Amino acid sequence: MVFEPLLTLPDGLKEAECWFVFRGNHLLVASGDGGFSLPQAEIAATLPSPLRSHVLGLLGGKSCCGVEVAQEIPPPPGHEFLGLRTLFGRFDEALLALAGRAFQIIDWDRTHQFCGRCGTPTQLRDHERVRTCPACGLSAYPRIAPVVMGLVQRGRELLLARSPHFAPGVYSAIAGYCEAGENLETALQREIREEVGVEVDDIRYFRSQSWPFPHSLMIAFTCRYRSGQVVPQPGEIEDARWFSVDNLPPLPHPVSIARQLIEAGADHIRHKIHEPH
Repeated sequence: MVFEPLLTLPDGLKEAECWFVFRGNHLLVASGDGGFSLPQAEIAATLPSPLRSHVLGLLGGKSCCGVEVAQEIPPPPGHEFLGLRTLFGRFDEALLALAGRAFQIIDWDRTHQFCGRCGTPTQLRDHERVRTCPACGLSAYPRIAPVVMGLVQRGRELLLARSPHFAPGVYSAIAGYCEAGENLETALQREIREEVGVEVDDIRYFRSQSWPFPHSLMIAFTCRYRSGQVVPQPGEIEDARWFSVDNLPPLPHPVSIARQLIEAGADHIRHKIHEPH
């Protein structure tokens, strides 16, 4: 479904048709035998006055908004508040992606009520998604934190690692936040060097993915092993090792770009090995 971002509802509409209702970082969903879905608009509209509300845009021609309600608000009968990760694979992917966008906007609004320079209450602007200080003019836009991810390849092997907070047995590609003043390639080389102690080259862009936990943009690359011995970074990496593309460990959830990157990299290597010369 095509999404068109908007700041206000289209002319003639008083209420949105799709509601993304958050209580903290949990989304209100209707539960049933067929899985989970968004609450019907008439049910969402009966909830107490939201703490904040933002028009998101049009998804497949339907107007959408994101709202936040107070922690003490109970879910309506037949509904529950669930974390976005809980909904992986159990919720429409287009709606889940837009729910992530809604959460990032709500979280930005919630955490930028006051100016970071002078402490004055900020104000929403009508023409763009920004909170501005009326006293000193400082503007705060929704934050996006770029995260680089690299799949290191060596022949028929992939270098994968696991963080202590991963699910048991799961390995993934190496990833980390960009630092001030870095370009993406430099950040990727630094993260791989810091986390597993190896040097890489031949960096090639794969794909990107918005990741609302809470406001990341994942930028994935493939790269080639150049030198060094694998040494996991203490406190950050629990284990790191080379895996044959024919014997990969448990991987992250299919909705994640990490899983897509690893599977695409492994498939490319298998196909390349079997190409006629």
